[in-house]
Amino acid sequence: PSRGPGAPDVIRAMTLDTFFDNLGVRLNGAKAQGKSIVLNWKFTDTRQSYVINLENSALTYVADSQAANADATLTLTRTTLDDISLQKTTFQAALQSGQIIVTGQREKLGELLGMLETFTLGFPTVEPRPAL
Repeated sequence: PSRGPGAPDVIRAMTLDTFFDNLGVRLNGAKAQGKSIVLNWKFTDTRQSYVINLENSALTYVADSQAANADATLTLTRTTLDDISLQKTTFQAALQSGQIIVTGQREKLGELLGMLETFTLGFPTVEPRPAL
């Protein structure tokens, strides 16, 4: 079984702080330039709440908080987020099935997701040339 960063036990053990830190790392600063987005996240199974803020091409978050001026609020379970992280489903499929409920400007979530980069875990290796 896989024990890499995408392994199920690693994903499920990841804190939400780490998840939102990871989103910040994946943000494409050039695509985010001049954009401003505030999203509330409510996790019904863990009773946790977060607000994420995109401003000045940086994505930040505050735990145990909700913004009164949020563009949208996402209500979901941590299990749904884990399934998305494990690529068992997608944000779009979870939205369509009702696993994620969005109130407010739903398009702001799509806009933010469109600014995230996906990284490959491997990298090409360069082997030395054989001696002639």
